[in-house]
Amino acid sequence: MTITWADRLINIRKAFGRDPTYSELLDMAQIHEMTPAEIKAQRASFVRGMTARCEHGELDFEQCPKCRER
Repeated sequence: MTITWADRLINIRKAFGRDPTYSELLDMAQIHEMTPAEIKAQRASFVRGMTARCEHGELDFEQCPKCRER
């Protein structure tokens, strides 16, 4: 059974009685296997990010000269 990242965080908070440190989160991320739902959500997020126009409405933010000036 694959555990979601959210459930993994809930369990680690219960076990430690605190929020995990960044180092602990990195360790957990190395062993985490994404569920099919997490993979689908990540794919959708990536597509939105790659197809969204920049704030100037011209191109994506990586190609817009105004965005690249920042």
